[in-house]
Amino acid sequence: MTDFDTAQLREACRVFMDLAYPDGPLTMPLKKRAYYDMDAHLPLADYLPPSPRAGGIAQDLATRRGGATGFEFRLGSARFQHLKLRVQRMEHQGGSVWVLSVDTHDAYSPPPDDPHADRWLALKDANRLLKDQIEDALEEAGFLTFKSLLRVDLESPVG
Repeated sequence: MTDFDTAQLREACRVFMDLAYPDGPLTMPLKKRAYYDMDAHLPLADYLPPSPRAGGIAQDLATRRGGATGFEFRLGSARFQHLKLRVQRMEHQGGSVWVLSVDTHDAYSPPPDDPHADRWLALKDANRLLKDQIEDALEEAGFLTFKSLLRVDLESPVG
């Protein structure tokens, strides 16, 4: 992940996890807490696959998304363990940028007769709100998100 370093990943993980675990670091699963407490002086590779520390947390997008450059970090939340921080290299206006987003990992829609449908839909709504909060906070911290790229595109003159 050239141009993206451990200090940046640490800051992004902290932004994400401060919102995802509102009762603080002690409520985070220990393995995931390593990403909250990461040492910004260690090489980024220490937090990426195939590092043992990354097992069960970090996934290379190239292996999951047909060659995309970047990583997903299953940091979870107090309500849903599968929430992910995605850090993905994208082409934008002739250059290459790192874009951060949140994958709620909850695309499943239960059939109406599912006895748990109401609970599942409530969780999806909560995850969507948390995603928006995290992405807004990431943008405030100076990271690019899909919304900030869209804003740049809308503000740029066409032609």
